Amino acid sequence: MARDDIGVFQKPAEPYDPRGRLDPAGFARHVRFTTKAPVEALQLFIEHFWVIRWDVAEGTYHSAEVMHRPYVDVFLASDRSGIQGTFRGKRVYPASGSGRIVGARFRPGAFHAFWGEELSNIQDQILPLDRVFSGLDRARTTTLLAGSDEEALAALSDLLVSCNPKPDENIVLVNAIIAAIEADAALTTVAAVAGAFERSERWVQQLFRDYLGIGLKWFLQRRRLLAAAELIRDSDAPDWVGIAYDLGYSSQQHFITIFARCWEKRRCNIGPA
Repeated sequence: MARDDIGVFQKPAEPYDPRGRLDPAGFARHVRFTTKAPVEALQLFIEHFWVIRWDVAEGTYHSAEVMHRPYVDVFLASDRSGIQGTFRGKRVYPASGSGRIVGARFRPGAFHAFWGEELSNIQDQILPLDRVFSGLDRARTTTLLAGSDEEALAALSDLLVSCNPKPDENIVLVNAIIAAIEADAALTTVAAVAGAFERSERWVQQLFRDYLGIGLKWFLQRRRLLAAAELIRDSDAPDWVGIAYDLGYSSQQHFITIFARCWEKRRCNIGPA
């Protein structure tokens, strides 16, 4: 792929959650991932700051993921930096040589406080940093990356604080809805979610579109497929019929069709060429 297609490893929160990754053991062998909690002024907006380092002695390691969760990441690296939105399909990240990326993972919906445009505009793509953060061009990024991991993360934190994001009760609500969906197996439909939070279906769906750039139906389906990925990864002979039934699909074929569609590969290079 062209260099413009470079992406960044999508990172789970700690403790490490491998549900969306087919090969968590391979990831752990080749990639070192550490996180740092945000300062108080950013706790509503940032889930964690992070550093990824990789070292592949020979060949190329392909970090395959089944699917992403609805996060936005701001990342800085020597070859390319940017703002990565939610990708709806499976992606494969080839890593070769060695390298480092530092970044910030925004809580679901929280990037809305930094960017006034529709979040759907960064779906399935990566924006240049200076599209959102004025003056954060390649020269300034190089300066930020010149220090240690701690210094680089501190500089990125200071940059985000300087944007003076405003508290927003809808960010809190979006995260409460997501937490409820992931904790309650009964919340499988838009109607069930809307009822649980005493909102109309239309209102909740619009909230997700405005603050996440994705639909609530998409998120509910992705939750089921993440659960399926975990079951499939942990079994040498998956019970496709049982998995489809347990996750509420009408038939094994319906489930396999949807799961295969969401596994469509999207390749992005990472690390030295």
